[in-house]
Amino acid sequence: MSRIRSALALVALGLAAVAGHAQTSPAISTIVAFSLSNPVGNLVQGADGALYGVGSPATSITGGVIYRTTLDGSDVRTLYQLKPEDALSPAGGLVLASDGLLYGTTKFGQAGQVDGAGSIFKLAAAGTGFQIIHRFAPVTAANQDLNPINTNGAYPEAELVEGADGYLYGVARAGGPNGTGTIFKIARDGTDFKLLHSFAAVTSSTTSGLTVTVDGAAPTGPLVASTDNFFYGTTSQGGANGRGVVFRIAFDGTGFQVLHEFSATTADTTTGLLENADGATPLGGLLDGGDGYFYGMAAQGGTDGNGVIFALPADGSAFTVLHTFTGADGARPIAELMLASSGKLYGVTSAGGVNTAGTATTLGTIFSIDRAGTNFTRLHSFDGQHGSLPSSRLLETAPGVFVGAAANTGNCSYGTIFRYSLAGDTVTGNTSCGRKKNNSGGGSAGFAVVLLLAGLGLLRRRAA
Repeated sequence: MSRIRSALALVALGLAAVAGHAQTSPAISTIVAFSLSNPVGNLVQGADGALYGVGSPATSITGGVIYRTTLDGSDVRTLYQLKPEDALSPAGGLVLASDGLLYGTTKFGQAGQVDGAGSIFKLAAAGTGFQIIHRFAPVTAANQDLNPINTNGAYPEAELVEGADGYLYGVARAGGPNGTGTIFKIARDGTDFKLLHSFAAVTSSTTSGLTVTVDGAAPTGPLVASTDNFFYGTTSQGGANGRGVVFRIAFDGTGFQVLHEFSATTADTTTGLLENADGATPLGGLLDGGDGYFYGMAAQGGTDGNGVIFALPADGSAFTVLHTFTGADGARPIAELMLASSGKLYGVTSAGGVNTAGTATTLGTIFSIDRAGTNFTRLHSFDGQHGSLPSSRLLETAPGVFVGAAANTGNCSYGTIFRYSLAGDTVTGNTSCGRKKNNSGGGSAGFAVVLLLAGLGLLRRRAA
């Protein structure tokens, strides 16, 4: 009898092991699917554990949306509907400041304002107290690349960063006296706006197809604050080769330094992709790895023309390519990397991947890689069901659970907030697309109805 019991116990243990192994298969699900509004910028997790973000409108009824969702999509709310007279097109994500308020930017000014250059806003996490705290100066001219010129910057497309001094710091893609962008700071009440750096004038010819400057141009990724009292960042253009730079600048605006200039590119005669050794066009910002290195990605270049992952120390002395994307493992990374609790780097690419049949696709990937550049793994290739064009930095909401935003497709066709779990657990998500009892495909905030009612002045806040 004891032998029988032992045998049964071994069988039970074996079954448990098999079941445990099955549960470790990673899985992706949708938290929210968007309708008539595309999620843009990075997500931020609030003190309440919920995710906060912004959506760019697909209709002229509204200037954009600011939203909140629980991690399982069970409670999705439009916190504030930007009116066209407020400002248009939030492009960067939100930052949760030390005062408990959310701050963000819009790319453009008010509707009908032809010289509008963007704005900075704030609101409470409850959706109350929305206020435009700064409007960038009117556009007065254009440079040779037809980018706007003004006094303090135009078209901010990255999230703000709060400094230790309580000020907000950010970048504007264009504007400034040369039309090549700026770095700025502003107090949280909207006072004391200061220009820390204006990127230099364009020196390339109008027929070159390049924007060449001595110090970079068109910053589109957020700054990252380091313990050495410098901000670190990237520009998507400029530098001696016109393919972007990595830079740093002291908190007080002094000591601006170019740490790396991305090299010149050549176009592949078959694919037309721009190729070089070290990457080109970094659209996202950097990650401080806490190990003396900063990590980032370039959206183009590399030996296959699909972009690269790179690392460099704070002094820029040893730029290293950690991985070159091939297309099958991803292409066109446009967001920042994140450092997981495991010590690995995780990120997304906006294109590339393969489907279940092994055929190359163009909908984007999720990947991981060691900080040494080893053990690169394509974790997931998007197929449209849970979104495509992933364009935000991942957040790790629990060990091995990552969330991010995809700017297109999904159940409601306008993008998703997705959830990737290494343990294989999923959420049902909100997939209603503005209709009741429709949860096929994985997630929707019902923004079609929200946008319509808000545009008619009938709704300011609504749970999906």
